[in-house]
Amino acid sequence: MAQALLEGVGVSKHFGGLTVLRQVSFRVSEGEIVTLIGPNGAGKTTLFHLISGLHRPSAGSIRFELSELVGRSPHTICRMGIARTFQTPRPFVDLTVSENVAAAGRFAGRPPLAPPEELLALVGLAEHAGVLSRHLPAGWRKLLELAMALALGPRVLLLDELLAGLTPAEVDRATALLRRIRDRWGLTLFWVEHIMRAVMGIADRAIVLHHGEVIADGPPRAVAGDPRVLEAYLGYKGGNDHGN
Repeated sequence: MAQALLEGVGVSKHFGGLTVLRQVSFRVSEGEIVTLIGPNGAGKTTLFHLISGLHRPSAGSIRFELSELVGRSPHTICRMGIARTFQTPRPFVDLTVSENVAAAGRFAGRPPLAPPEELLALVGLAEHAGVLSRHLPAGWRKLLELAMALALGPRVLLLDELLAGLTPAEVDRATALLRRIRDRWGLTLFWVEHIMRAVMGIADRAIVLHHGEVIADGPPRAVAGDPRVLEAYLGYKGGNDHGN
């Protein structure tokens, strides 16, 4: 088995009496595209918050290149080589599109993967470089945030529902874009997504969370047919139960 680039062991998170994650273990190898899927409230975004340092686990270990991440600040983790996007994009709304990407590159303290203008062309925003980001539609803000993440020069990208709000045609283009990013720079993508058509198209592996626990981990098509996954998503228990 390949050495994990990013790995969690026994990760749990409690908020008061609420357990959001329970003994979650995962591993992502260099160059993999791994999707993190599960019903709403399964704990997917919370896991990304723990990896990126926004929250601290209640228990467990998270390692990047064998270095422990727990206890490190978000900006330290970012500069180590882990960049992320958010469900709700967070660009600097009073900066232009190009200024946002340039600002990310200056923060990183490491070389960007490409010049800002090239990154904007890559995500399809080159013609909007001078537009204030507050004027971008929500879907385009997601693409801007992706360009900003690439400007950080990462080795791992944490992508939180990047495709939400995009049209079907935009989903297809964005999915192809993720494959190009992986193939061009050898990046590792850990990706929360609900659009299964996209997941099936490019993911090497899928990890399924349900009620804060991992219930499946494997090739996407095998995972999609797992009875535990069908029950989590559809309430289907298998067998001959066809009751209303």
